Amino acid sequence: MALQECSVIAQLLGVTAPWSVTEVRITDRAARLISVHIDQHEAPGRFWATRKSAPVEHWLRWAHINMAGVRCEIVLALRDGQHVPNAGWSGQVDSPFTHGLSRLAMDLLLEGATMDQLCRMLQVPFADLWKFKFRLDQGTTRVAGPATASASAAPAMVVSKFVPAPVDEAVAGLPPQDSPVWLVLLLGRLELDVRTLGLKLLLAKLQREARMHDDADLYAQAAQSLHRYFVKNLSLLAHEVSQLDRASVQLQQRQAAPAPAQAADELPDVSDPLWLALLQGERDLDVRTLSLKLLLTKLRAQARSIRDDEVMMLKLVELHRFFGRHQAVLHHEIGQLHSWSVH
Repeated sequence: MALQECSVIAQLLGVTAPWSVTEVRITDRAARLISVHIDQHEAPGRFWATRKSAPVEHWLRWAHINMAGVRCEIVLALRDGQHVPNAGWSGQVDSPFTHGLSRLAMDLLLEGATMDQLCRMLQVPFADLWKFKFRLDQGTTRVAGPATASASAAPAMVVSKFVPAPVDEAVAGLPPQDSPVWLVLLLGRLELDVRTLGLKLLLAKLQREARMHDDADLYAQAAQSLHRYFVKNLSLLAHEVSQLDRASVQLQQRQAAPAPAQAADELPDVSDPLWLALLQGERDLDVRTLSLKLLLTKLRAQARSIRDDEVMMLKLVELHRFFGRHQAVLHHEIGQLHSWSVH
């Protein structure tokens, strides 16, 4: 491809200096595969003389996210003294996927996609996907970047991680700094009619940053910033404060309301702590089904070496999905789970 076309591909992939896209090849027309070559050239010498580049020591190759429905692979030329960049278009040396594709595969696994479904959606060989999954199970790799948590699971999980800061001042009508309403507002789950331009700008900035990260400490700091802004500008924000006060009362009422009784054949949600207790062997389950015994033995062995919270969540999803698929033969085991929930 021409230099201008390589520049366009570089912008799409997010390739920045000192790295550059040097070539884009259509390596297999039948399989619809394009190969993007990325290299880092040395700076010119004195008097604009061309300095001879060091020889390529390693050619690294990863599968990347499809581009316009066409399979894409990244080929990185790594020379002496160079290191693999930490970018979405690159990956770990012994990984088959880039960080970007690894992040997408992880998100789909957390949403419940099977290996066969992933192969079809991502258009990657099963062997490469199995290698990626094996490394996750063994705890030898980590997936970078924020997870795209589902809307149903995110609020409960995030609120439980939120650590309130001490409140130094109380303002009449304004929810306290440790109220969960600030976190709900920060994550964009509260529709607030904002009439003050300054608050609109601050909310847009904080909510945009919150979408890019999944960190309890950052959420706590942002919530404190919101509360301080309201305290400093209370005389201008009466309309917004009244809405926050009502939302805070509604949240308290929901938290105080008794949980609906769970049907006998209904599985506890995957976010219920009992699944983690079962996975880590903290609860003894009387298992009468051989396939569940084998699965539990395998997952517990994997969990002992896992240090990544997302990979641990993936194991919980796998265990929960097994119970969901075999509810008809797991009445005895599911009954024990319900008794754990009650006690």
